[in-house]
Amino acid sequence: MLVRLLTALSCFCLMPSLAQAQFGPKQPTPPSPQELYGDRMYAEGSRLLNGISDNSFGTEERFDFDKAQNRFEQARASYEGECNNRDTPKDQWSRNCYKLANMYRRAIGVKQDYAMARRLYDTACLDGDHIAACTQQAYTSHVGNGGKINYEHARLLYERACGLGDARGCAGLGNMLYRGQGGPQDRTRGSRLLQKSCADNYDWACERLKGFGIPETLERF
Repeated sequence: MLVRLLTALSCFCLMPSLAQAQFGPKQPTPPSPQELYGDRMYAEGSRLLNGISDNSFGTEERFDFDKAQNRFEQARASYEGECNNRDTPKDQWSRNCYKLANMYRRAIGVKQDYAMARRLYDTACLDGDHIAACTQQAYTSHVGNGGKINYEHARLLYERACGLGDARGCAGLGNMLYRGQGGPQDRTRGSRLLQKSCADNYDWACERLKGFGIPETLERF
């Protein structure tokens, strides 16, 4: 009886892996109508701001700051609504938080607010496993880039991105580990992470290895 139970349990545990092997990685959740509307308004605002229009509203529109601002405000409201809706799949709401954060970081349709952008990126990264949110805020925290330099925070987010399998995140973490930024120095792990990212065709990691005088070849990871 015990043998049968263990056999059944092992088969159950293998089911997700077998499913992924058969059907490939999980596909992202498609955008909701509200998110698609936000994307449309964002694109239209960008065109109006650059003096181009696709005539989607049936009028001949060229550069118009006020209309562009109106479109961006509608995009912001759409993204904010989706970001705050935790009843949707994690990858869906975190994607909208990321889009909203980009608007605050780049001052698109809103007053530039790095603190708000960081909160949104952090939420998308740490709660929503959104890789691009992790690496964007990690980079901003690492170099400042209009915000405040915070090595510890950058290292935390690079660690999360690396744990999610992202080559850029692993390279950023490896660089900080090798240099001892944001925590204890660990040149062995740092060099291995950089080598792995280089092997994954992330060119920046290869350049960092050259700068540190470390072989690009990953002998053992």
